[in-house]
Amino acid sequence: MTKILAFTNNKGGTGKSTLCCNSAHLVSRTGAKVLVIDMTSQTTCTSLFLGQDNGLQEADTVLAFLKKRPDRHIEDLIYESAKGLDIVPAHVSMAEAVSQLSAMQMGKEGVLRRELERIKHLYDYVFIDSPGDLNELTANALIPADQVLIPTRLNRTDFQCTETTIRFIQEAEEFIGSRHIRVIVNMLDDRYLPGGIWEHSHTGELFKQAQQIFGDVLSSVTIPDSADIRTAFDRGLTVTEYRPNELAAKRMQELVNCEVLGG
Repeated sequence: MTKILAFTNNKGGTGKSTLCCNSAHLVSRTGAKVLVIDMTSQTTCTSLFLGQDNGLQEADTVLAFLKKRPDRHIEDLIYESAKGLDIVPAHVSMAEAVSQLSAMQMGKEGVLRRELERIKHLYDYVFIDSPGDLNELTANALIPADQVLIPTRLNRTDFQCTETTIRFIQEAEEFIGSRHIRVIVNMLDDRYLPGGIWEHSHTGELFKQAQQIFGDVLSSVTIPDSADIRTAFDRGLTVTEYRPNELAAKRMQELVNCEVLGG
């Protein structure tokens, strides 16, 4: 049975694309058949898995079926990455899809779900990278998902946006059924965690607030603020490819084991 995971938050800069790309790559290394669907105008997953200079036009990307081109369906837009997984790429003009979907009278939130029904049997896992906003694109990413992973940084703005995202999902569950939600604290130095030397600092106290606010949906795995992750992306690599024995790569593997393979 295919497992579909969406990475989302009502805010940019929380690390959705980073976690989506690295998690998908790690799962593909287990031998599972993995599809990534990039729905962001930043096209981070697309650039990582197909290269910066991929030459893709709008008609070659997820925009084609989101804009209801009759000659383009999801199976026409799947590309094989050299990293051992498949991807439906995004385009920098993704905002056009929001306008197109907004103009639809019926069924605009379920376009991706209907397309996925055509091909999801071919995959063990589908990873969806959604935009940092709560709009029709985000709804399209969330509706087919079994599990939603919400990265957050330790600041009150991110907490508020994460709470808004959770409410958005919970309100939709009345119509689409329940979703397994996990909040992941991202870009955190371990020294701020309970038992760390900076536990009682402002950031350490914010982590305790996150535990109180999000309770059982907060993942036990935190992802460090690591130059290795940023450098890896600059070099067209996942952190596991770049520095497999460093903390960031090990923590990504722990996240996958706990929240994806075991979630």
